[in-house]
Amino acid sequence: MKTLPNIYAKTYNIVASDCNAQREVTLPFLANKILDVATEHADILGIGYADITPKNQAWVLARLAIEMERYPLPYETLTIETWVESVNKHFSERNFCLRNEEGKIYGYARSIWFVIDLTTRKSLDISSFEQLSSCIGNRVCPIAKIGKAKPIVSGEGFIYKVKAGDIDYNRHFNSGKQVEHIINLISMEELDTKYIARFEISYMNEAHFGQELSLERYEETPLNYTAEMKPVGGGAMICRCRIILKDR
Repeated sequence: MKTLPNIYAKTYNIVASDCNAQREVTLPFLANKILDVATEHADILGIGYADITPKNQAWVLARLAIEMERYPLPYETLTIETWVESVNKHFSERNFCLRNEEGKIYGYARSIWFVIDLTTRKSLDISSFEQLSSCIGNRVCPIAKIGKAKPIVSGEGFIYKVKAGDIDYNRHFNSGKQVEHIINLISMEELDTKYIARFEISYMNEAHFGQELSLERYEETPLNYTAEMKPVGGGAMICRCRIILKDR
């Protein structure tokens, strides 16, 4: 019987096009690569998209938290390691370590996933995914678990209309693009003197091409923000985020 890997890792060589005006890897880049590594591990375990799509099922990312000590720079390497922390009937917790080739830690990430029926859009019981349960390890993720951000009563932001470049192969607003647009709530001046030390996002509902969305942020305490993305004129919340900045 084939032994399945408890930990999966992939290394990326960072180039300038992966980076922002502060000359460090962007948060949307990290979010996308984290999702890619999770997907590849699921493929190896035999529960990836190729395995469950014929059953009319799909993995859905519910929550993601990324906490960084510093961000990779151009021409550095980034290795992302992932492992499953827990599985129950409703969802799976998957963690990540982000480091360089010498083992120096950039940061960590936590994520929560569930599986839906593509027709009903309802979540399914994943307790039968034996590959997940069998590869749970005892590796510790030292960052705090994902919290619950409070709704914004009054904030500041902008209106954004979802465009074709925001839409993924499932024909809804791409999760990485949501991170990108939320980050646009932070000014260039702020990012020149501060960095995003922790970013949490809870994906709550789908958004689609042509929708007008309101993006707002509210400062709960100094350098600690709640952010939201919701349809203009009312409707179900698309995502809610927490952003913690630190001085450079």
